[in-house]
Amino acid sequence: MRLFAVLFLLLPGGALVISTQRHAHAAMASAVLFFVVAHAALHALSAWRSTTSRLLPVPLRYIDRHAAWTMLGSAWVPLAIQGVHTQPISMLAVAGLVIGGLCQLCSVRVTADRLRNVLLVVGSALQFIAVALLSSMAVG
Repeated sequence: MRLFAVLFLLLPGGALVISTQRHAHAAMASAVLFFVVAHAALHALSAWRSTTSRLLPVPLRYIDRHAAWTMLGSAWVPLAIQGVHTQPISMLAVAGLVIGGLCQLCSVRVTADRLRNVLLVVGSALQFIAVALLSSMAVG
């Protein structure tokens, strides 16, 4: 499941980064790149953790344990940039960010790996759609 999230974020995410870079201002393009890389890297780390029998180094375990907070923070950066540039903000995008964030926050207390993975993947997907909406509105 997390491997699917990595591929989902890297392939369409790469297209989103390129499109944002061409059509929006540099700050929004940087925020979208940060969002895509952060989410893809955290999902890749989790997918790698679930396939290896070796114990991960302490810094990587710490990053994986706090993945929800990092994902949440990286998803709100494009919204902040959109607000700074006084562009119109879609309520659908805000709703996607909030619902995705709630999914990720719910995953913090979940001890079952499968449910935690589902919540993080659903949250990332909703936030990806919201960031795509925000970046399409940010014309530079």
